[in-house]
Amino acid sequence: MAKLIGHKQEVCGLKWNCEDGQLASGGNDNRLLVWDKLSTTPLYKFTDHTAAVKAISWSPHQRGTLASGGGTADRKIKFWNTLVGNGNMIQEIDTGSQVCNLAWSKNSNEIVSTHGYSQNQIVVWKYPSMQQVVSLTGHTYRVLYLAMSPDGSVIVTGAGDETLRFWNCFGKEKDKNRPISILDPSDQIR
Repeated sequence: MAKLIGHKQEVCGLKWNCEDGQLASGGNDNRLLVWDKLSTTPLYKFTDHTAAVKAISWSPHQRGTLASGGGTADRKIKFWNTLVGNGNMIQEIDTGSQVCNLAWSKNSNEIVSTHGYSQNQIVVWKYPSMQQVVSLTGHTYRVLYLAMSPDGSVIVTGAGDETLRFWNCFGKEKDKNRPISILDPSDQIR
């Protein structure tokens, strides 16, 4: 169908914005590109990160708001407005460690970040204040992967420690912020 060329090194992050038909791509070249309806040239070229951009997520609450996270030499989450002129950065926050993944809550204006070197944690942030709601620990290596349950109440994280951890971040208040199960490859599933 199409071949899009814009990165100078490996592409390590991709995320569709289904609402506007835009595609965001992040690369080891520290670039974040936004493509509009598969046009052959990027609509926006953001070059503000100082490390690879793997973590990308579109807000389901504010149209055209894109979050991106930088690697170990960057450690920042940046927010972009892709609806205005040349696009602009809305804000940024230094997280103190490599940003591996990002996901917006479906039910509240909060964003989840997962981290690697050096803290290996999961953080829930209130947006736009970027106040930490909670920092979740337990993984012993980089938290590379993050997915949200269909109802938006539970997140699952996968890390280099060969475990999946399930967190009730957005469920009932009494059950929030605790792991609800841990799957380890040494466990036998029957």
